[in-house]
Amino acid sequence: MQFEYFLKKISLQFWVNFVILYDMKNTYEHITFALAWEKNEAIANLLGQCYAYIQAIVKTPIRPDYWQELLSLALNKGAQATTAIEGNTLSDDEIRAIQGGKKLPPSKGYLQKEVENILAAFNTIKDELIKDHIYPLISPDLIKRFHAMVGKDIGEAFNASPGCFRRNNVTVGQYRPPSFERVEGLVKKLCAWLEQQFHYSAGQNFDETVIQAIVTHIYIAWIHPFGDSNGRTARLLEFYLLLRAGVPIIASHILSNHYNETRNEYYRQLQQTVETRDLTPFINYALVGFRDGLEGVLGIIHDSQIEMTWRNYVHDRIGESGEEQNKSEKILRRIRQLAYYIPSDKYYSLSEIRIIHPNIIREYKQLSGLTLSRDIALIQKLDLIVEQKRKYRTNKEILKTFIAPATTDIRRSH
Repeated sequence: MQFEYFLKKISLQFWVNFVILYDMKNTYEHITFALAWEKNEAIANLLGQCYAYIQAIVKTPIRPDYWQELLSLALNKGAQATTAIEGNTLSDDEIRAIQGGKKLPPSKGYLQKEVENILAAFNTIKDELIKDHIYPLISPDLIKRFHAMVGKDIGEAFNASPGCFRRNNVTVGQYRPPSFERVEGLVKKLCAWLEQQFHYSAGQNFDETVIQAIVTHIYIAWIHPFGDSNGRTARLLEFYLLLRAGVPIIASHILSNHYNETRNEYYRQLQQTVETRDLTPFINYALVGFRDGLEGVLGIIHDSQIEMTWRNYVHDRIGESGEEQNKSEKILRRIRQLAYYIPSDKYYSLSEIRIIHPNIIREYKQLSGLTLSRDIALIQKLDLIVEQKRKYRTNKEILKTFIAPATTDIRRSH
């Protein structure tokens, strides 16, 4: 009996060892902690474009009130994107309401808490990096801390213990992450490898930082260290690394937004990294979205600069005109409001102009159509608006005379 028991014990141990060996050698060959990507010409060009856009963003003056508006929009969009990709169905309007302190119906309570946790995490990371100048390395404790932020007070809808590595095996679609016994060791090895490979303590350049953010995201998805919200934690780490590198906070949400807007491609690219063990395509995919998102942010800032330049020009043009010398400041303000807020996208009739913007409505609600017609004629004489078949739009093209002329468009590469 003892001999049979001994044989069974040996047999059982053999199969345990076999499963562990198979788990380590065959199932997770993609988790190599090695440089499994190529910084090819396409990636180098994308990184160069991203760097140029970021430099343009950080060197462009933005009014404080508009900066706050951009910041609020960016954080809302980032929170919506990183939760929506994992099934949160709250709309942009609902997320804005949450940020404004409103409570959604109880049936959406856990969805609200998911978004509130991401917004709180964004703001905590922002304050620690920008205000307190705290720049921790990626460590198991930091990863668990970010996960705790994501899962705080969600309750039963959160299928994990916030801030604790999983204690069970899971599957994600067709992907089976490493056994839970290996998670802590893999996370420790990941953190050590990230410091060795990307050497933050010794100094990083921009390209290294961005690639580290993307690669860290992929490894968290591969290891899947938590029972729930690995994606949110990965994207929070990505946000942290980009912000730590100096990417302005109004742009640090862009990758999460890109993944959400291209969700099917995001999951396809992640699956491909497992199958090919080559991170190059995913890095290229992420950088295309990052570049396009940065271009969009710069475009928004550029539009705000044009608007501010237009208002300054209108103010000065009306104030300097000899015909306005006998008009009161109240009348001048009314005329300026008219020139500020008539859109430039298409032509509008007088009746449309009268109700097109709250400021115009306020200025002209007690005045006759004749007064509006006279004011329109005045600003048209000053070339502030243009007419087509008794319809009008602002003449912002006149601002092009303030732009330095060039003989041709400048191209970065052929």
